[in-house]
Amino acid sequence: MNQNQGNNSKDGSLKDLWIGIGITIGIYLLGLLVLLVFSPMFFAYLCIAAIAMIVIPIICFTKGRKRMGQGALIGLGINILLFTACFGILISGLGGL
Repeated sequence: MNQNQGNNSKDGSLKDLWIGIGITIGIYLLGLLVLLVFSPMFFAYLCIAAIAMIVIPIICFTKGRKRMGQGALIGLGINILLFTACFGILISGLGGL
C-alpha cells in the first residue's frame, strides 16, 4: 500500500508540473519565433513575457495548483538560464566570429 496516495491528490499530479514547465518554455519559444519573424516587436514581447513569467506562478499558487506553480518556477529558471547563456554568447563577440 502506498502511504502517500492521499497526499498526491491534494498537491496535484506530475502532469500539472509538466504543464507548468511547458507553459513557460512555450513562452520562450514564442519569443524566438517573434524574434525571427518580426524583430521590431521583440522588446514589447520581452516586457510582456517578463511580466507573464512572474504572474503565472503567483496565479497558480493562489488557485491552489501547487504543482503547476512549481513547474512554472522551474520553467522560469530554465528561461533565465537560456536567456543569460544566449546573451553571454552574443556579448562575447558572437561566438568567436
